[in-house]
Amino acid sequence: MRAPISPKTSNRKTMARRARKFGVAVLGVVVALSLIGAVYQQIGQSLDRRAVVAKGRMITVHGAAMHLHCTGAGSPTVVLEAGAMGFTQVWAWVQPKLAERARVCSYDRAGLGWSEDAATHDGAAASARLRALLENAGEEGPYMLVGHSMGGALVRIFAARYPGDVVALAFVDPSHPDQLDRYPTEVRASQARVARVMKASAAFSYVGLMRLTNAVGRLNAGLPEDDYRAACMFSSAPEHLGASGEELAAWDTTMKAARANRTLGDRPLLVLSATEPMQGMSREILDLGRQMHAEIAALSTRGRHVSIKGADHMSILTTRDHAERVAELIGETLTEARRRLEKGE
Repeated sequence: MRAPISPKTSNRKTMARRARKFGVAVLGVVVALSLIGAVYQQIGQSLDRRAVVAKGRMITVHGAAMHLHCTGAGSPTVVLEAGAMGFTQVWAWVQPKLAERARVCSYDRAGLGWSEDAATHDGAAASARLRALLENAGEEGPYMLVGHSMGGALVRIFAARYPGDVVALAFVDPSHPDQLDRYPTEVRASQARVARVMKASAAFSYVGLMRLTNAVGRLNAGLPEDDYRAACMFSSAPEHLGASGEELAAWDTTMKAARANRTLGDRPLLVLSATEPMQGMSREILDLGRQMHAEIAALSTRGRHVSIKGADHMSILTTRDHAERVAELIGETLTEARRRLEKGE
């Protein structure tokens, strides 16, 4: 005869069966939600792509198509370099105002916005691609470079590599090459987390999570309606998020290249600083950043440091009043550069 099964053994088997059933049910729910999310993402991206079109033209650079948007006329040509996670549309308020005075070009770095991806995302590679982009598009210098946030480091690298092409620079609440060493130690750890989160976000975007939360896109609130929609579209696209993560992962390499630029000579130079901290930023970090902005202004004997009152790191471009003040001040520096060119200086 078979030995009787003890109540304890019977209970364990029952609990195991229930656990397996529960696990299968949970897996089924996860799979179902993922499929629904993927469909939601694909439909959303499709609708966005129909509603929002690239403003510029696609230019082949090193075998990949890059988006370049140029307007206006007049020398020097102003080249706008967005910050981390940025794209052409962040300049939506600034570019039209500057285009009243000169030729102005904004663009999407490799993998961002409308541009196709590339193998490397450090600052030196980005600068080389920008130079090739302008050359292939027939957008001749000399150039006035304008960089926001991390874009400030990128324009320093460009100026160091191609000094004969650059006659003036403007920095909009720029990153400083040494900032992670001079900020409180937790800031470096926080930035490393952001880089990891961006890469993870690229995976989450396939199932619609980034579109649903709009966690990154909302940072661009205040841009014109179509440009904000483009921001939300890119900020939920895996290609854009993945490339953004790669750029942040290359931070140390990029800043090392920017640090090598120790002087900007006597070029007209403008540094604009926000006066208000972003959410989660301490006043201490804001003040340290402003001190480092003054150091960037001192790289040129013609450097000027101006505050945009009431602006934070993002609203300095996304809020119309702030952005138009930014454009006005950049225009003044542009005029100074033009006068020097006319005098042959």
